[in-house]
Amino acid sequence: MSLVFSKITTFFLLILLGVLLKSKFKGKTEKGVLKTYILNVALPATIFISLISINIDIKYLYYPFLAILFNVLIFLASPYILKVAKLHKNPQKNRTLLLLLPSFAPGLSCFPIINEFLGSEALAKASLFDFGNKIFVLLFLFIFAFRLHHLTQKKQEIQSEKSYVTIVKSIFLEPINILILVAVIILSTGNNISSIPPFLVDLINKIKGTLTPLVLIFIGLSIVFSKKVIIEIIPTLFLRAGLCLLIVTVMMQIFGVRLQNDLLFFMILALSSVSFWPFAHMTLIDKMEQKAGVKERTFDIGFGLNYLAYSLPFSTLLILVLLIKSELFFNLINNYYIAAGLLFIGFTMLLVLPKKEQLAEAETVEKKKWGFIYFFTSLF
Repeated sequence: MSLVFSKITTFFLLILLGVLLKSKFKGKTEKGVLKTYILNVALPATIFISLISINIDIKYLYYPFLAILFNVLIFLASPYILKVAKLHKNPQKNRTLLLLLPSFAPGLSCFPIINEFLGSEALAKASLFDFGNKIFVLLFLFIFAFRLHHLTQKKQEIQSEKSYVTIVKSIFLEPINILILVAVIILSTGNNISSIPPFLVDLINKIKGTLTPLVLIFIGLSIVFSKKVIIEIIPTLFLRAGLCLLIVTVMMQIFGVRLQNDLLFFMILALSSVSFWPFAHMTLIDKMEQKAGVKERTFDIGFGLNYLAYSLPFSTLLILVLLIKSELFFNLINNYYIAAGLLFIGFTMLLVLPKKEQLAEAETVEKKKWGFIYFFTSLF
C-alpha cells in the first residue's frame, strides 16, 4: 500500500469516526466548541509554525492577488451556472448562491490536506492565498450583499457603523490573521523558527498535531443526511467544483504553472468549501429586514445554512477521492477532463433527481388514492 493511499485511508476513517460520534454531539454547543478550537487555536498555530519555518520569498506576495483574481472570476461566472441550472426560479436561493459560490474556506477543507500531502511551505503559501480570499469575502461580498438587499427592497438603507467595525475586526483581529502578521514581521527582521524559544516551538507543534484529526472528525460530524437537501444542493456543489477546477486550470496554463506540487496545490485550493462569512453577511441583512417587518426577504437563510453544512464534507471528500489518482493532475489536459466530468455529473443530477422525486411523489399519491378507495369499498 502506497504512503499516499495509506494517508487517504486514514483520513476517511477519521471522517467515519466523526459520523459515528454524531449521537454524542447532540447539541450545537459541543460542535461549536470544537470548531472554535480548530479555527482559533489549532489552525493559527499550524500556519504560524509553517510560515516561520520557511525562507520568505518575494513571489509569495503574489498569492493574495491570485486569490482575489480567482474569486472575481468565479463571481462573474456564477450567474451563468445558476441560469443554466434554472435556480433563478427561486430568487432568494439564487441571491444566496451568488454570495456563497465565489467564497472559499480553505482553512477547514484544504489546509489539513495541504499540510499532510505537500508540507509546511505549501501551507504557508496557502495561508497567504487565503488572506486575499478573506479580503474579497469580507469586503467585496459584504458590499455586494447590501447591494442585493437594496435592489430587492427598492430602498437605500445606510449600513450601520457597527457592521463596518465588525468587518474591520474580522480582518485584523482574527487569530489566524494576527499570527500571519506576526510571522511576517519575524521573517522580515531576519529571524525565523530558531529565534523562538524551544518550549514555545514544542507547544505549537503539539497543538499543530491536533489539527488534522479534529478537522476530519468535525467534517464527519457535519455530514447531514436529507433526501430533499441532497437533491437541491449536491448538484450545485458538483457544478461549483467543476467550474472552479476549470477556471484554475486556465489560470495555471496562462501563468505557466508546471511543477507537480504547484498543480496539486492549486487544484486542492480550487475545490475548497464555501465560506461562512457570506452567510454572516446574509444573516445580518435578514435580521435588519425582520426588524423592519419585510415579508419578502433578500436571502434564504435556511437554504444557505444547509449549503454550508454540505459544502465542507463534500469538498474534503471530493479532494481525497481525487488524490487517490493525484498523478492525473500533473497534466493540465486531464484537469479539463475532470472539470468537464464534474460539470456533467452536476447537470445530469439536476435533470434526473427532480424527475425521480416527482415520480416518487406521484406514486405515493396513487397509493394513497388506492388505499382510500379500498377502505370504503371494503365496508360494503
